[in-house]
Amino acid sequence: MERLTARSEDYLKTIYKLEKENKVVRVKDLAQALGVKSPTVVGSLSALKEAGLVIQGSYGYVSLSDEGKTLAEVLINREKILMDFFEKILNLDIDEAKTNACRVEHYITPACRERLVSFIKFLAHCQYGVPRWLEHFKEFIETGEKPVCDNCPQRFQR
Repeated sequence: MERLTARSEDYLKTIYKLEKENKVVRVKDLAQALGVKSPTVVGSLSALKEAGLVIQGSYGYVSLSDEGKTLAEVLINREKILMDFFEKILNLDIDEAKTNACRVEHYITPACRERLVSFIKFLAHCQYGVPRWLEHFKEFIETGEKPVCDNCPQRFQR
C-alpha cells in the first residue's frame, strides 16, 4: 500500500478512538473531532475506503477494516511513544508533548521516525535502568547548569 498522508493517518486514529468511545462513528462525528466540514470528511473517506482501510456501512456508519484497525493501532502506539519521549525525557508539559508528537510523526522521514521510536523503546527497556547522562540532562533542563561528571571535564551553558 502507498504511504498514507498525515491527514489520512489522523482520520484512521480518530475513527479508531471514536469507535472505542461510541461504538459507532458517523461522518458528522469525524467532522467535529477533526474540526472540518462533513464534505471534507466524505472526500477523505473515499480514499481510505479505496485503500481497504475503512468501511462505510448502512446508515452511513464508518468503521475500520481489520487492516485499518491494525494500522490505526500502530499509528496510535507510535504517537504515544513519541509523546512519552517529549514528556518524560525532554520534560515538556503534556499538551506540548502531544502537539509535538503528532507533528514529528508526520514530518520526519519514515527511517528517522522508526530509528527515533527504536531509541525511545531502548531507553524504556534498557536493563541498566535510566542512563546517568539522562539524569544529568534532566538536571540541566531544570537548573541550566551541567552537573559535575567525572567523564565530562568541560562545563557548558545552554
